[in-house]
Formats: sequence, C-alpha cells, structure tokens
Amino acid sequence: MHRSMLVVGLCAIVLCLSSVSGNSAPVPPEEMVFVPAGPFTMGSNIGDTDESPEHLATTKAYFMDKYEVSNADFKKFESAYTYKDGYDNHACVVTWEQAAAYAKWAGKRLPTEEEWEKAARGTDARLYPWGDSYDVTFVAYDGDVPRGGTIMKAASPYGCFDMAGGVREWTDSWYKPYAGNDVACESYGEQFKVCRGGSHFCDPFSFRSSHRFYLPANTTGNYYTGFRCVKDAE
Repeated sequence: MHRSMLVVGLCAIVLCLSSVSGNSAPVPPEEMVFVPAGPFTMGSNIGDTDESPEHLATTKAYFMDKYEVSNADFKKFESAYTYKDGYDNHACVVTWEQAAAYAKWAGKRLPTEEEWEKAARGTDARLYPWGDSYDVTFVAYDGDVPRGGTIMKAASPYGCFDMAGGVREWTDSWYKPYAGNDVACESYGEQFKVCRGGSHFCDPFSFRSSHRFYLPANTTGNYYTGFRCVKDAE
C-alpha cells in the first residue's frame, strides 16, 4: 500500500473514533485554526534531496494563525519596525530572532517543521495547500498582494491562507536531515533555521508544501521572510 494511502486510512480511523467517543474540535482563538493530533505524510521522494525520505510524522493538536503576521501587528510589538505606507495588511518581513520574540510576546510560539507542513498539506499528501495542481492565481506571487488577497483565496485543508507564496515562513526547527536521509550536506546542524512556503517571485517548485529553505536566525537574507505562530491546544 502506498504510504500516503496508509496515512489517509489511519487518519480516517482517528476521526471515526473521535466521533464515536463524542469528542469535538475545540474553538480556536481569534484568527487561528485548529489542527488535530495525528499522523500525516511528510517530505517527498521526488523533490530536493533534503526533503527525503517521504515518511510518516505525527503532531499533537495545536492552533495555527490563519494568516501570516502582518506589518501592523508586528509594529505593535516592535515600534521601530517600518514598512511601506498602505501595507498594514501585508505580511511583515523579519528575522527569526524577531519572529521568535514576537511569538513569545503574543503568548504563542513558532511552529515546528512538522506542524507547518501538516497545516499546509493535511493528511492526503497533496503537493500544494490546495491540491496537486499548480495554479498561479492561488499564490501571493508578488509584494502587492495583501494577506488573503489571492484571486481564489485558496486555503490549506485546515483553513490557513498564503502557505504558498507571500513570504517564506520561519519555523522553530534547525535545518537537519530527516531520519533515513544519508545524503551529506555541510549546512545541516544547528546553524540555520528552516523556512517554508516559498515567497514572492519564487518558482512553482518552491511553493510545494514539502519544500525546505534555510537561513541564519539573525537575517532575512534579503528574501521576503516572515512567519505565523502556533499555540498548543490543551
């Protein structure tokens, strides 16, 4: 049986058991969505070498921001932060250090790679947040597109917007190989933080939910790099 089919089957069983036991999803905080606990397909065997091997991963239940943190919201935390006039509702561009500090200030945290990828692709191993086919109208392809401003307003399976395009999004994870990946890379270790989701002007390959990018924690690398936060669902 194909690995992704196995994950779908396992997730269906989990949902069924939850229904039988009378469990219901908790109401998420404002502007957040709920992502249930359970397994999903992570990584890819057809992408870059650092995405392999495709494997089963699991997360606890959590809430995730529906949108990337905006310029206006980040300025509430860091008054010295500046951005283009009229771009209040556009995603902020900050370093990992700034993003982590904001998340702590907001009573949240940055997502792990596992949490980010699950929120983006769900449990059916889809390539993009909306499915397996690329569509440029689903992507915040340039800096003039505000949060949630794509033509089709395509969301992930759990309701997160702009998980492809917009800005690259910081995670809390170090850039390390997945278990079972024996391809050497001098960048692996605790020197770079992983970013996900592609950004403005990236190619379609970079918008795939399994695609990995990495940067030092103290710089954006002159890329459009922002973030969204998560919160444990207790």
